[in-house]
Amino acid sequence: MRRPLAVAVYWLGRLLQVTGLVVTLVAATAFFGTPSLTAMLRMMLVGVLLFIPGWLMAGKGPRA
Repeated sequence: MRRPLAVAVYWLGRLLQVTGLVVTLVAATAFFGTPSLTAMLRMMLVGVLLFIPGWLMAGKGPRA
């Protein structure tokens, strides 16, 4: 049986991953072709900073 804490950490990691990907995609599409390069890069950095901890937390799935 899986521990509830492990499952919660896994799903929190997945949520961070999806949020980071969405933020990065929105930054790439919203600022495409505009002179706001620094705003786009900052928003993409935020997306990456959300994605990486989520990726580390989710790992290979909830561990027993």
